[in-house]
Amino acid sequence: KISKTTMSESMEVDTPAASTSAPPPEPVQPAAEEDEEEDCSDLADLLDSISDATPADKIPILTSILNEPKNRYGSTAAALKERAVYALARAYCEDNRHDA
Repeated sequence: KISKTTMSESMEVDTPAASTSAPPPEPVQPAAEEDEEEDCSDLADLLDSISDATPADKIPILTSILNEPKNRYGSTAAALKERAVYALARAYCEDNRHDA
């Protein structure tokens, strides 16, 4: 004969009691890089310096922004490098250095 038990009675599982000696989890501290924005004034100055340059003169300046040795990738640096990528593409087109 099959006993009639409710679904909740048949699904009960014993779980071990939580240990009272376990320390509470420590709060996650954000990385210092996230708190402090990188100084990118040199990149901004380089980007601003190309306004009166010829396309041939712009290309090495813009390339130096993208290949800068400090490898900065914060939000400000990423925005400046994105602007440099688009300006570099325009400079190559203005200098007729593209595939037709």
